[in-house]
Amino acid sequence: MSRSDDTSIEFQNATVCDGSGGPRFTANVTVTDGIIQRIGTDPGNGDRVIDLDGSVLAPGFIDMHAHSDLRLFEHPEATEKLTQGITTEVLGQDGVSVAPTPASLRSEWAERVQSLDGALDEEWPWTTTGEYLDRLGAATPAVNAAYYAPHGNLRSHVAGFEDRPLDDDELSQGEALLNVALDEGAFGLSTGMIYPPSSYGRDDELEALGAVLAERDSFMISHVWNETDRVIESIDRYLTLCDRAGCHAHISHLKVGGQQNWGAATKIIELIDCALENDQRVTFDQYPYTAGSTTLTALLPPWARQGETPEILERLRSTTTRERIAESINGDGDWENLARAAGSWENILITDTKSGQWQGTTIEAMAASMDREPVDALCELLLQEELDVTMADFIMDEGDIEQFIQDMRGTFCTDGIFGGKPHPRAIGTVGRLIDRYVTERETLSLEAFVAKAAGTPADILGLQDRGFVREGYVADLVVFDPDAVHTGATFEKPWQLTEGFEYVVVGGTIVLEDETPTGERTGTVLRSTTEWDGRSRPTLHRTNC
Repeated sequence: MSRSDDTSIEFQNATVCDGSGGPRFTANVTVTDGIIQRIGTDPGNGDRVIDLDGSVLAPGFIDMHAHSDLRLFEHPEATEKLTQGITTEVLGQDGVSVAPTPASLRSEWAERVQSLDGALDEEWPWTTTGEYLDRLGAATPAVNAAYYAPHGNLRSHVAGFEDRPLDDDELSQGEALLNVALDEGAFGLSTGMIYPPSSYGRDDELEALGAVLAERDSFMISHVWNETDRVIESIDRYLTLCDRAGCHAHISHLKVGGQQNWGAATKIIELIDCALENDQRVTFDQYPYTAGSTTLTALLPPWARQGETPEILERLRSTTTRERIAESINGDGDWENLARAAGSWENILITDTKSGQWQGTTIEAMAASMDREPVDALCELLLQEELDVTMADFIMDEGDIEQFIQDMRGTFCTDGIFGGKPHPRAIGTVGRLIDRYVTERETLSLEAFVAKAAGTPADILGLQDRGFVREGYVADLVVFDPDAVHTGATFEKPWQLTEGFEYVVVGGTIVLEDETPTGERTGTVLRSTTEWDGRSRPTLHRTNC
């Protein structure tokens, strides 16, 4: 889409929150040819003058964990994100995404990620990270997009979907593939330790890949092994692994699941404090809801998810296997049991299915309608829908959420999975943060919120010209009155857009005005510029704090 005819815009009487976390100030901000040209107290000479009358002007927000990898091809206007003030989405999450992909496994990967990342009406016309990013750029999205190299995709190049250690040659191939993905623009390596085949990675494998990241001044991002009964142990394991590798550790959608574990946020923050005391860099992202959301297959024990889709479906047809799955879920096995964390089948909500049936229904209600036991019913649903089912699981506590929100090492994300009746976080995260935690509860100051939503994410990604309201920076900007920002999305009506954003600017062009998209699509596919100088970085080893 072409850019607006306006080449220079002056926002006058703006209350500027610049992304640094410092005090807000009043200024006139002039944007010329996509760049913040001037910040001052005197009026300038913009082609278009917009009097903000004291409304907040801030850098555009960065969604640090998004699942729009394929959605942006079908919905490049990104209305649900623009109306939240989001100007950049970070894709390639949880160790499973769309590139790089072996040509022989392209259809299998398309099946595996459709619940999380969407689908195309054609076979994917790419295999490499660079080809995917080129295609995404050609789709001209309204928002910027950054991408992580997914560990599971890299692993599938050398071991398919086999649950086994990699030999030395395979590990060397994996390291080379990671370097290529970084060369082609990936900002880091994402891992998903409950999502095959990323979950098949052993610690020595991840540590070796982390060493590559350290050499490239890049970082690892992880959905850790367990976010419920072993959340503290899992985060400690992850931080130790990254410390040995020498790379920055970023924790995806930090949470504490399961009532028996509520309050563990204090210990987790102590772990992060300890890491920082030992010169390790640790950051995280989170969303502000007590329910998580993922694929329904995450309820199955790991052994039931092994193999490619046809193997899993064949397994689910067996009555004996279903009984074994029920025993695992109802028992005390050493795996992340999200059903146990939810406490009741009434706390697991079906959000999307391939057929459109059962959306907005709990597992308990569905099982009653089917006249089946809950585990038998969920297995039958997965079989009927060919695994293409997502859920929301109510497993978290407000106290832990607020403790993480107050930590300035954190950033925010939607973790938005679209389709059916999705978790409202996809559409309402930013509105909820401002409305509930900044305005109503005062958990976080407005300046701190903007820093966590823009400046800190830009620093983590290594963006040199975004994330702040500064002269010479790219004009990704948002304008809003905090008291007017409200979330409309609920679990019952998740598609209601966020209210209250007056303007959103992407690359100097107004893409949303008076809460309405203008139709302009001026987003950029961002690529990492990290370069390896061939020198090894020192490895830091944590001591007991």
